[in-house]
Amino acid sequence: MLLVNGKLFIDGAFYPYAIRIENGQIAEVGQGLQGEDTVDLAGRMVFPGFIDTHIHGFCGHYCGESPESMREICAALPRHGVTAFMPTPLADGSEKALKRIANIRGAIGCPGAEILGMFLYSPYKNRSISYYAPPARVSREGTLQLAGGSLDHVRAILVAPELDPDREWISWVAGQGILPVIGFSEGQPEDIADAVAKGARLTDHFPNGFPPIDHHACQAVVQCLMENDLYMQLTPDCIHVSSNFIRLMLRLKGEDHILAVSDSSPLLGYPEGEYDMDGKKVIKKDGAIRDVNGKLVTGAHFYDEDMRIMLQNGFSVNTIGRLFSENAAKAFGLKDRGLLTPGRRADLVVMNDALEVQQTMIGGKWVYTA
Repeated sequence: MLLVNGKLFIDGAFYPYAIRIENGQIAEVGQGLQGEDTVDLAGRMVFPGFIDTHIHGFCGHYCGESPESMREICAALPRHGVTAFMPTPLADGSEKALKRIANIRGAIGCPGAEILGMFLYSPYKNRSISYYAPPARVSREGTLQLAGGSLDHVRAILVAPELDPDREWISWVAGQGILPVIGFSEGQPEDIADAVAKGARLTDHFPNGFPPIDHHACQAVVQCLMENDLYMQLTPDCIHVSSNFIRLMLRLKGEDHILAVSDSSPLLGYPEGEYDMDGKKVIKKDGAIRDVNGKLVTGAHFYDEDMRIMLQNGFSVNTIGRLFSENAAKAFGLKDRGLLTPGRRADLVVMNDALEVQQTMIGGKWVYTA
């Protein structure tokens, strides 16, 4: 298959290249390519398939709620350009949590958006506000229990690094090929710096999971911004984080170290109103999902919807393209996808100028057409 007359997004810029697809991979990219089975993209933008690394739920279901719900989620995500994702179950060791983790494992390989592995949302959080439970003790044994007895299919685990004072746990997790993710931390700068030195390379959706900045002290948020090797998850709805703070992050970290996530919940696509989420009352209103005290609790927008929100807030398509289509693969060291270059998987998204998904391809096959 030869895709022609498109604008290919590669390393932060658009190119008027054709792209040849063979055996589920990108075989060739360039100008003047010839061949049969040609598809005219009519000048539309072509991005690498989107990788959402932070999804709690979708389609009215929590990730892992049932085997059927996981199949529904995988089938629905390509409508929004998502070709791969990391389910993010709340891993508190309860029977319900363990069942959800088992169902996610059982769904790996089902049709649709690919399950790349789990981002375990552990109870290793340290926030001194009433919404959060006291932190759990960080240990290898406890982590294995939270994961259902095995770290198979676990890509990342959340941790406040001050809960692991000697960083032994962080070193152990990183040594398993799993990314320790810094989040919900009230740690000191040295906690952040040492965690990065021991293998933490990503923050949980930044900076709304951290205490506000105090200009009298270098706190966790400031230290995270100063760490050159640290990537940052961002919920880019301009509600979790203001548009100007996003601009500050871009200026300090650069466009290549921030990756957009949906932080999506089962309520995506639902109308405004009051709902129950795992036994807690939440209110969906004005583009946000909050608890009864007004605290933001999860994302309220589809992945591609957040792209349009950033566009409306004055961010360039080039900046948006990096945050949404290339950086997740870089942060997680994925070499088989995330760039429109030869040898990578033929996962791609065709969008119009309004950043609306027109077509989604996974493994060289069209799986969604608007």
